[in-house]
Amino acid sequence: MSLTFGDSLSFQCSFRTNSTGTLASHEQPMQFVELRLGHSSHLISRSSRQILQQTPSTPMGDALFPFILRDLLDPPFLSKSHVLRFMSSFSIPIAVCNIIFAEISSFALHLAAGDVDLDFHIVVDVDAIEMIWVDLDPFLIEEYSPPAMNRAPASAIERLQREEFDGLREEEEEGDCSVCCEALKGEEEVSRIPCGHVYHKCCILKWVQMSNSCPLCRTKLEQ
Repeated sequence: MSLTFGDSLSFQCSFRTNSTGTLASHEQPMQFVELRLGHSSHLISRSSRQILQQTPSTPMGDALFPFILRDLLDPPFLSKSHVLRFMSSFSIPIAVCNIIFAEISSFALHLAAGDVDLDFHIVVDVDAIEMIWVDLDPFLIEEYSPPAMNRAPASAIERLQREEFDGLREEEEEGDCSVCCEALKGEEEVSRIPCGHVYHKCCILKWVQMSNSCPLCRTKLEQ
């Protein structure tokens, strides 16, 4: 699902779930929605409306909420209150919050297919995209690069390219790369930056072409 709010902000939402079946009627159903919010930016040509550059989605926050289907049928709609309060705390417009909640409700009801006691865990990824419009000839896309003041210095990028990975620590073995949100596996694919955080090498190399800071802690790669 894609939403546009004005000419400077858009939202992309995706939904997925794993159903676990139905509990006995006397038990409380296990119904949850996990919201995962991220932020990215798109540099867009005003004349061609092509995306010239885009940053990876940076995680902003996530939370797990009970999402009881019976609440949708019987006010006071507590699920809506929790979900809207969380999203609006990240300055997401209330009109967008309401649309996203309606889509979550529709997804959950379609999943339940009339069984309001069905167990489920719905994961909703919401990416807030800042749209930056520029007057740039689309034929110059390949020659365009982010301003040097924003990306990491060439020396830091070169050092990152040649450094060998020192291995995952015990607490990192089950972790994900915070740039692509996929599992960290295969030492040849992984890189540790100076602040200590670990990413897929291809992901962090793309990131530092646009930013001189760690996606997680914002520590600069090089002063």
